[in-house]
Amino acid sequence: MGQDLFRYLPSEIFMVILLRLSPEVISTCRCVCKAWLDLIESDVFHKSHPLALVVSMPGRYSNWFSVFKLEGEHEQDLIDEFDFPQASTILGSVNGLLLLGNEDRDLYVCNPLTSGFVELHGPPSPTCRQREESYGFVELHGPPSPTCRQREESYGFGVSKISGQYKVVCHDYRYPKYEFHVYTLEAGSSLWRVVEAASPLFDRCDSSVGSFASGNLHWLVSCRGGMPYVCCFDLETECFSTFSLPPNRASIEGKLCTLGDYLCFYDDEGYCNVTIWLLKEYEQADKRWIEVLKVPHFSIHCFHPIKVYENGNMMLWRRMDLLYYSNESGKVREIGSFRELCDSYQRMWYAGRCDINSICLTPSYLHVKRVFLGMENIISF
Repeated sequence: MGQDLFRYLPSEIFMVILLRLSPEVISTCRCVCKAWLDLIESDVFHKSHPLALVVSMPGRYSNWFSVFKLEGEHEQDLIDEFDFPQASTILGSVNGLLLLGNEDRDLYVCNPLTSGFVELHGPPSPTCRQREESYGFVELHGPPSPTCRQREESYGFGVSKISGQYKVVCHDYRYPKYEFHVYTLEAGSSLWRVVEAASPLFDRCDSSVGSFASGNLHWLVSCRGGMPYVCCFDLETECFSTFSLPPNRASIEGKLCTLGDYLCFYDDEGYCNVTIWLLKEYEQADKRWIEVLKVPHFSIHCFHPIKVYENGNMMLWRRMDLLYYSNESGKVREIGSFRELCDSYQRMWYAGRCDINSICLTPSYLHVKRVFLGMENIISF
């Protein structure tokens, strides 16, 4: 009966029916027949899914994760909850996969909807000699800016544009010349490699998580208190490039993120305006940022844009709250709160650790065993 239904019903209609089902039911449908499996694991089905938000318990590391579907402008529905075997923090997301990391520098590439992950050991820690060389490098080029927020490590997770290889990138300041390391997730690959191409010189990195767009990873960096710029790493060629942020900004502060398929930069001008730019013409040599939204009198700090709609409305995440901005009324209202997830919320608030770890994700039902064929250390949970 199921095969006859699939045979005579247009695939577009069948896909709409599947998208209305719960993740558990969709996972069961994968086992019905090969035709259903191929459809559910296809790129078309993956890209047809509404955006989802993955959140974890407040604190640096957590075992508890939830996935919420963000289907409408005012809706969020819980579609999955899972306890990950290791207390981890979110370090990246691409094609329905999460990059998680624990405090021992172990890394995990996980699909939350198919309950499978690949375990990686983090890049080797620098030796004493390498640390001494890194100190010499600093002495040669000068110490970091006194105002820099230096991080020991920054990560990135993405897929190369031509070969389709998934790669994890780590930048460790403790290595000489601020080396980058890369790990290719494929059969027979079990070692980190040092990126041969020379990286740009910087002593400040805005985030420990790189933003992935158009086959490249991006970090917002600066050197010795200078103007910030974008450090770009091409996952296909494993070469670096740099480009500038949007011109005529009212503030030198800002953040990078991925918004849909585009690289996004947004700045918060205190209690006056928030401006959001997208880099839509990415392949052009002269990168041109397009201003897509300017919100006046937006008295919200520490926010992260999730989605900007065609009418100028916006969904955003702030600390523990999911918010909705109406471009017509110019007002912000709460449409979801996750404060009840932490019993010690007030204590964490005063300790300055109240933010929930979160990232956007497009759900996928392709099991990691099929993504990384032949790889070892694939575990179900």
